[in-house]
Amino acid sequence: MTDIGHRRGRKAGPLRGRLAAPLSLATAVALGLSLAAPFSASAEEIASEKFTGTTVDESKWYGGPYDPKDPTGYACLTAATGEQGPLKACGKAVGDKPGEGVLRLTTNERAQNGYVISRKPVGSRSGIKFSADFSIYKGGLRNQLADGMALMLLDGSAPMPTKSGINGWGLGYAKIEGGYLGIGLDVWGNFTSGGFGASGGLKERTPNSITVRGASSINNPLVATYQSNRKLAPPEAQNRDQARRTAIIELSHEGVLKVSIDFHDGAPLREVIEPVDLDEIKGQPKVPDTFRIGIAASTGDYSSIHEIANVKLETLAPKLSTSVTPKGPVNGGAPAEFEMTTHNDKLAGPTTGEVTTTQTFPEGVKPVAASGDGWKCTIAGQTVTCKRPGSGADALKPGDSYPPVLVKTQVAADAKGDKEVTSQATTPGSAPSKPDTSTFTVTPAKDPALVVTTKPVGDVTGGGPAVYEIDVANKPDAGATNGEVKVVRTFPKGITPVTAVGEGWTCKIDGQTVTCTRPGTGTDVLNPGESYPPISIGTQVDDGAKGPLEGTTEATTGGKGSGPVKDTTDVKPAPVKDPNLSVVTKPKGDVVAGKPAQFTVDVSNAADAGPTTGTTVVSRTFPEGVTPVKAAGEGWNCKIVGRTVTCVRDAVIQPGKQAPTITIDTTVDAGASGQLEGWTDLSTPGDPNGGNRVFDTFVVKADASQDINCGGWITSGGTRAAQCE
Repeated sequence: MTDIGHRRGRKAGPLRGRLAAPLSLATAVALGLSLAAPFSASAEEIASEKFTGTTVDESKWYGGPYDPKDPTGYACLTAATGEQGPLKACGKAVGDKPGEGVLRLTTNERAQNGYVISRKPVGSRSGIKFSADFSIYKGGLRNQLADGMALMLLDGSAPMPTKSGINGWGLGYAKIEGGYLGIGLDVWGNFTSGGFGASGGLKERTPNSITVRGASSINNPLVATYQSNRKLAPPEAQNRDQARRTAIIELSHEGVLKVSIDFHDGAPLREVIEPVDLDEIKGQPKVPDTFRIGIAASTGDYSSIHEIANVKLETLAPKLSTSVTPKGPVNGGAPAEFEMTTHNDKLAGPTTGEVTTTQTFPEGVKPVAASGDGWKCTIAGQTVTCKRPGSGADALKPGDSYPPVLVKTQVAADAKGDKEVTSQATTPGSAPSKPDTSTFTVTPAKDPALVVTTKPVGDVTGGGPAVYEIDVANKPDAGATNGEVKVVRTFPKGITPVTAVGEGWTCKIDGQTVTCTRPGTGTDVLNPGESYPPISIGTQVDDGAKGPLEGTTEATTGGKGSGPVKDTTDVKPAPVKDPNLSVVTKPKGDVVAGKPAQFTVDVSNAADAGPTTGTTVVSRTFPEGVTPVKAAGEGWNCKIVGRTVTCVRDAVIQPGKQAPTITIDTTVDAGASGQLEGWTDLSTPGDPNGGNRVFDTFVVKADASQDINCGGWITSGGTRAAQCE
């Protein structure tokens, strides 16, 4: 961890969900299994390691070389005694009882790191579910917790790394040899930043985030990050039990990843990285057939204890789902065809045994025949049952679907309205699940009756963008559409449409009016009780707009409609922006020992912020050896107490503007030397960054004008540096 990461004066804003392309996760722990051992698709344990005992099998785990003179630390067992070193006893005895210990990656001292890597690759063809307990607690300096932990997934075909990746901001994963995916449980937040050499990143650190970075071969790009409101490292925790969290990582061989965290705070398990497809990552290699897995953690200027325990690896079970859809309209008194599709989720394992599906049709819809490529089907009453081998060449891989089953039915003459068909697929090893339900409508030959609904998505605020969604449905007791469907939306003054899109819709904008059309016949027919994909309209709201404002929408088909439908929008006033101040303090010219020095303090307001609304207070504290004697600035009222200069100003600082410079005259002690650090505090009412402390450093140079005794040695700061010629 470098100083720049710990000393930024502004806080990172909230960031949730996925960022850019998705990424997979790195998991920790690896267990030494023979590659010849096949993995069953049923969910089963591959291996586990609790790390609670006095030893681990070092033929399966590598903890790094150990040099007693190296102060950076190592991963150690807190229940071990005797010899100290990686995967042995800790340098400072923890005293845990056998069976109650953990793997401690770092202490809460500065500049520590520790890691473990599995020696033998583990197969990934059936997918992997990895879970582990981790605890990050007891901050060092100022009780500020940092940095965090990396769960790492390494290509099993690459040489086993003999050292961790970059520590500090890199959490031990960045640049590691063979690195495929890394998940940062990032308390401090620089694993997200883009200023440290990895590919991509945010401008500022993102504390308390779960962040995914890609392969070392493509410079570990930032792929996804989630900033949690629930703490990875609770600041109040005084022991590992109070700080315990559980990470759960699921990764399929087809390249879909999901990460969840159990915060053990009474709230439900949180999905922090939603399922993401690794194939969408530019340059990211395919998921390797084998992995080495590892865990790393590090500290920087700030620190905390990092520990892990109760590691488990399991295969992924198959996860089948079914859907039944009619092939065309379902009309009373006529034959109708239905197609059933069986799908295996991308975040699952392959099938390894017979697959059985059932479809049960409602009364009034009688199945008469069923067939499909590779399927053997039978019919009993309203239920169709189909089977296939589901193993070997017929195994259903994650993300794939079997050829559909086509079911021919006869619809009763008096059947009408919404109907449901239930379907289900089962296979050995899959978790029990509820039957899937698909709906369809039996329609008599009636005229269509369209219903149109227009509403904003979220609040509509003056001066900002707003999105409207238009839904077009056909009434359940109506007939199917038989001609072009047209939707005409007219917005009130003050709300201007700028974009209009919708799946299957063709839209154009003319002033305040948006017109969207679609065929409404053939494969695009809208049957009774169904809806078209929504139309999404992006708008810009005038600064001075205020509600309620009235608009109209009309939907027609075949030239017939129900007339314009009115709706109102409650436009909220444009929000008042808070000020966003920043401060820069620097010397004006060189700072020379024994001579006066002048410093300037500049306060600026961000261009996209609001004006200040009250008193602005700047408090500058100089290090020992530098004493302020005078401070002034146009409009500023300054006073000096000891080494601290406090200046206040009541005048408004407008957005994008800088207040008049504060100039501070100081005296520098004759004995001052080297790099010194001072800090500046800045606050004003409403500023979200108020109270942040901005550190800066400057160098005190020796007085070159002093006489030098050429009969002896030249001294600088008490150290002999050179001899006169």
